[in-house]
Amino acid sequence: MSSSLILVVLMVVLVGISESIQADSPTITSSPSPEILKSVNLKHFETQIWKMPKIVDAFKAVVSREHEPRDILKSSRDILMNKTTESLIAIKKKAEAGTYQEQLLNYLQNELSQFGLGVPLDLAFSTLNYICSTIVDLGVLRSKVIPDMSRMSFLLRSTDDCENTSIPLTQAERLWNTKGFYKDRPTVLFITGWKSSINNSNSGPVTKAYRCRNDTNVLVLDAANFIDTLYTWSALNTEAIGAYLATALLRLDTSYVTKRFHLVGHSLGAQIAGSTGRNYRQMSGGQILHRITGLDPANPCFYDGNDLEGLRSGDARFVDIIHTNPGMLGTSKRAGDADFFVQGRIPFKPGCEELDPMSCSHQRAVDYWTETLYPSNENDFLAKRCKRYSELLLGNDCKDTDTVMGYAAKPTDLGLFYVAANPVQPYGPNANLQSYTNSSTECGACA
Repeated sequence: MSSSLILVVLMVVLVGISESIQADSPTITSSPSPEILKSVNLKHFETQIWKMPKIVDAFKAVVSREHEPRDILKSSRDILMNKTTESLIAIKKKAEAGTYQEQLLNYLQNELSQFGLGVPLDLAFSTLNYICSTIVDLGVLRSKVIPDMSRMSFLLRSTDDCENTSIPLTQAERLWNTKGFYKDRPTVLFITGWKSSINNSNSGPVTKAYRCRNDTNVLVLDAANFIDTLYTWSALNTEAIGAYLATALLRLDTSYVTKRFHLVGHSLGAQIAGSTGRNYRQMSGGQILHRITGLDPANPCFYDGNDLEGLRSGDARFVDIIHTNPGMLGTSKRAGDADFFVQGRIPFKPGCEELDPMSCSHQRAVDYWTETLYPSNENDFLAKRCKRYSELLLGNDCKDTDTVMGYAAKPTDLGLFYVAANPVQPYGPNANLQSYTNSSTECGACA
């Protein structure tokens, strides 16, 4: 972007900040003294400016060419200088009054309710990350929807009679004596993502595939009250939900949890799983969960700078991650013990062209995982090992291996991997068409 356009954007942002702050500030009628300007933390102010969501509206105007940049520059340099000075003084007064931080936090979170994708995708997600970073930088990790452990539960999906039994996290020990739970089987806990609930999520196909296996206890975390809300509030809740979930796991047999308990999370659910692993390790005095699988872990608000901590190596003995929408809804960071990038760093997956390509690609991580749950499909995805992150772009320089992505991934196969995929089922290029099990199969189906 040219320097003139950047200045236009800066001017619009400054005006927006000034108006929002001065709405309840004393009117400024005189020029500031050098002492006042010197005492203002200019670096912090500049940082906050570029993180303001008003930049989205500014870019919209520039991209749509509603105004001629040169005309704007010619008539508004004096306005820019005046607004800059007024904004500095207003911010200084707010800081001295102890209300600036709180009001800026509320301003940023309220702006998110109007945040949309009417701008280029890379700019949109950069802006969302900036907003989240600013909220975290303010040191007030507060959501307007505070998690409550008493309102969360496990939902046991019985594999024999297709009954669903709800078990409150505060009474997790009841799981051992619940009909349909088998102590001699391993247990998987599936954690859904943002804007999902038990009745409206992608847990159905996952549960069905495990029922076809008939060798695993299947739990789904019901925390819809705290992840079916504004994205940033949901993101800020992941750490607290993970801590509550870890507390619930402490009520179960330690040996079982650390050897036979597997957490699988999609999007924000993957970040909750990571928080659970970290908190469990701390609360248990060093005990480590068996395995965590992250299905395209959520990107906005996580991993960069002072953002929220995301799922990563060390949260369990084995952390494997399937990336399908890197850099957008899903993270592009190499974070696990084994990171599988399907189609490399390309954010959109084959077969999603006629759908919403972003959400479809984000969901594909669950689709690929589900395919590998059927016993006949466990080796459908074979990965290429990559030495460098740059090799992920096309995967041409990555080495063919027998490394399996999905349910049957081995904790000894660590590293960075490129994985190919088909646009339709079977998604795995290595699928055996003679024995392949389609997701429409009736095995494990429940009315």
